Amino acid sequence: MTSRNYIQGQADHTMFYKHSEKGKCCILIVYVDDIILTGDDSSEIVRLKEFFGTEFELKDLGNLKYFLSMEVARSQTGISISQRKYVLDLLSEVGLMGCKPAETPMEFNLKLGTNEDGEEIDRGRYQRLVGRLIYLSNTRPDIAFSVSVISQYMHTPREKHVEAAYRILRYLKGTPSKGLHFKKTANQNVEVYTDADWAGSVNDRHFTSGYCSYVWGNLVT
Repeated sequence: MTSRNYIQGQADHTMFYKHSEKGKCCILIVYVDDIILTGDDSSEIVRLKEFFGTEFELKDLGNLKYFLSMEVARSQTGISISQRKYVLDLLSEVGLMGCKPAETPMEFNLKLGTNEDGEEIDRGRYQRLVGRLIYLSNTRPDIAFSVSVISQYMHTPREKHVEAAYRILRYLKGTPSKGLHFKKTANQNVEVYTDADWAGSVNDRHFTSGYCSYVWGNLVT
């Protein structure tokens, strides 16, 4: 890609981009054998497809609908990204498809510590579950804080920690289709908000901080 004057992203090495002399842009994202091509430089996108066709066996699937378990839907108001199938598969995997949904991903003012109260659980199983939830947080910022809390106990999980993880799953049971919506807007501002729970850890009195940033009115990090 660099031989075609594309620049590799520094924050994400799977992304390459190229600006034309007319100010248009073409962006390529590659993960193993899955590729996304996007941008407003339609001519460059056509040329890049032709180039790939001469180098690899390529199949053009049209407009983006599914990528790495993320479902993409377009409408007149914008683009929505969700992981509904991923959520349902996860619930089925842990046997919670028939559970009663929870209204929130975590109990109010819940304090989890690393004390030895409660029965030890399978660490590998807990780590796999939390890892799945961390990936889901990419499109579900409503569970990001709760997942960050339970991920602090990956090495010595207890029964209370897996119960907190199951609370998140019960919340997802009632909200499997929620996700991110990137709307068309005239707002071109960049906004960042931060907060912290101030000495929220029961073990060392450290605090957990959080942030969200909006570009043109849409949540990006």
